[in-house]
Amino acid sequence: MTIFGNQMKKFSLLFLLLFFCNIYPQIDYRLTKTDDSIIVLDGVLSKEEKGNSIIVPIEFEQEPGDNVPSKLKTDVFVTYTDTYLYVGVKAFGDPRNIRGQVKPRDQVDYQNEDIIFLRFDPFGDSRLNYILGANAFASQLDLRVFNATSERDSYDGGFNAIYETKSSIVEDGYILEFKVPFSSLPYPKGINQVWNFNVSRVYTLNGTFYRNQSQPYDRSNPCWVCQVTDKLIMDDIKFKGKTELLPFVTSNISGKKNNNVNDPIEYGKINGDIGIGLNYDFSPSSSIELTVNPDFSQIEADVTQIDINSAYALEYPELRPFFNKGMELLNFMDGAFYSRTINSPSFSSKLVSLTSSSGTIMLNAIDETSPYLIGGEDKSYFGDGGTSYINTIRHQKIINEGNKFGVYGTSRYFKDGGYGNLIGIDGLFTFNKIWRFQFEINQSFTKEPKNNWIDTEDTFLDKTIKLDGEKFKGSGNYFRLSRNTEHWDTYLFYRAISPGYRADVGFVPRINRKWTTIYHGYKSFFEKEYLQEFSIGLKGDLTYNFDNKIKSRNLDFDISIKTFGKTLIQYNYDINFLRNYLNIDFKNVGKSELTIMAFPNEDLSLMLKHVFGKEIAYNEEIPEIGKENSIFFRANYKLGENINLMSSINYARLRDLKETKSFYDGYISRFTFRYQFNNDVSIRLVSEYNKFNDTFLVQPLFKWNPNPSTIFYIGGIQSSLNDFNLDPEEFNPFLINRSQFFIKFQYLIGI
Repeated sequence: MTIFGNQMKKFSLLFLLLFFCNIYPQIDYRLTKTDDSIIVLDGVLSKEEKGNSIIVPIEFEQEPGDNVPSKLKTDVFVTYTDTYLYVGVKAFGDPRNIRGQVKPRDQVDYQNEDIIFLRFDPFGDSRLNYILGANAFASQLDLRVFNATSERDSYDGGFNAIYETKSSIVEDGYILEFKVPFSSLPYPKGINQVWNFNVSRVYTLNGTFYRNQSQPYDRSNPCWVCQVTDKLIMDDIKFKGKTELLPFVTSNISGKKNNNVNDPIEYGKINGDIGIGLNYDFSPSSSIELTVNPDFSQIEADVTQIDINSAYALEYPELRPFFNKGMELLNFMDGAFYSRTINSPSFSSKLVSLTSSSGTIMLNAIDETSPYLIGGEDKSYFGDGGTSYINTIRHQKIINEGNKFGVYGTSRYFKDGGYGNLIGIDGLFTFNKIWRFQFEINQSFTKEPKNNWIDTEDTFLDKTIKLDGEKFKGSGNYFRLSRNTEHWDTYLFYRAISPGYRADVGFVPRINRKWTTIYHGYKSFFEKEYLQEFSIGLKGDLTYNFDNKIKSRNLDFDISIKTFGKTLIQYNYDINFLRNYLNIDFKNVGKSELTIMAFPNEDLSLMLKHVFGKEIAYNEEIPEIGKENSIFFRANYKLGENINLMSSINYARLRDLKETKSFYDGYISRFTFRYQFNNDVSIRLVSEYNKFNDTFLVQPLFKWNPNPSTIFYIGGIQSSLNDFNLDPEEFNPFLINRSQFFIKFQYLIGI
């Protein structure tokens, strides 16, 4: 009986293993190569294009259903030539229900448009996914998704790849075609390739958002990139070494009124500049980029953030093309590298090398105007520095699926003396699929310049904040343990940033803190019209400085639901039982945040955020608690296939508890009009009024942008500034007293 029982146990285990492995088996798609002449990107699926393609059906609904059959049929036709991958999609459905619009690159609205996403993992090791997408009008969006322990660290929307798309609306849905050059994505050496791959489609039916995929999705597996496992098998592809030149020319003229508000604007001389970039691919996954006098300015200005009650510097996203290829290797949990600290270089270079088991990047620059950020315990300090020499190196080793570790270093040497060096190690390890551990251990070594970039008498340890040539070192260490299942999300996050820690090529505005965070949350999806998604969570934070003095003890409660019309309602209550700021203890400072996002129909999207409760007036000479009332409202309206209107107002007020005075009271209003002629050409008009400093600007802009690197801009900025010593009641912010016109042409040339 014992032998028989043991054999039965082994048979049962084998049966269960085979059963579960074959419920949703990985699919290998062996493609048939086709000739270039057969592929015509015209929004039509020809018999020849379909005849040489394999079909990948999108059959699994991921949201709101859990791997149930998709509501709408989608067939994906895939083939390839020597140099590119072709994907043709027939998305079935009622054309009257198709949501979308002709839009600029990366402006597609994920929650309210019909979109197709292609996901690629060319190395098949789950280090990251490259996602290339387009809506039903062939407007493109692309991003990188990393294997990380938090959603914030998982997405890079600044990634750009060069690919072509064409579409057409037909009587039973829409057709969307992709032409993806192999050179647009890094992949292993060799003429025979096996890439991990899948396709997804999102759409809205009867007010409910649906996400569907060509392979099933395991909600209990927190590693999203690890679940792209179907195989594209392609034989005898040809690598053509790519050499690209990126020359540019810019010109601008500026003027202002000198003494009197009624004076005419006096313009200066016309300024011009030229520069060039070079990219050379050694292999499909190794390249070098060089730039001489690059134009790192951003014509399309960042949306103004309210910082009137912020004690720390604000962080903005990276949009510049040079910081694209290989930059996933410099993605860290908390600011060891921040590309926007490279502000105005006269020269920069970047070497990227990826293999099947590792990745390396080396980045160098000579920055002529170097931002200088000093983190602080209660506030940060910022100044504009001089010329500096920047070096960054990073090597990452891929162990296996979901596991990696790396070493890195950054340095910034200032021409007039002083330096900031940082070295570190990091890693990500997965245990039993649902447990993940991520860490970064950093050490910095600093010698301050002797300069007047920072004007303050504040101190830290036994040293001054002002730049007087002092030497010191510090550490910044981060440890995060997370457990994620289909419904439960739990993590423990510990950060220890010493008083002497600096990241001169990074962004670390808060130092001298040992910060422990514990979070536990629940989430579930429902296939009901009135309740589509529900989540609830509780987060606790406990912070000490390195003298073991408590800095904060707070609790956050979150709850959210998604209901009719894809309306998402989120509520957060944050209570600081204790908050020490500038050696003053503030107790029981609590406030609420209510956020509502709604999509009433295919043309309109709305967002409202209301913050109310108690808050500290951080920038007062003697900080005190006040009553906060802040409201942000944004409406985005699509008029036909080409016109987009967006209006927003960001209002913020903080009054003392007796409501006898206001610490601040103002708003920023912004209106944007855009007409998109096609996916490449648009005109845009932005107007913004800032009540906090009584300024008004208007920015008209014509833009031609056929690919991420080729750009033609012509436009201007007309703005007002209250600098004529007028009484406030006499100042008219809409009277322009500063003016600038500019033109930029940058063209990608393939050799």
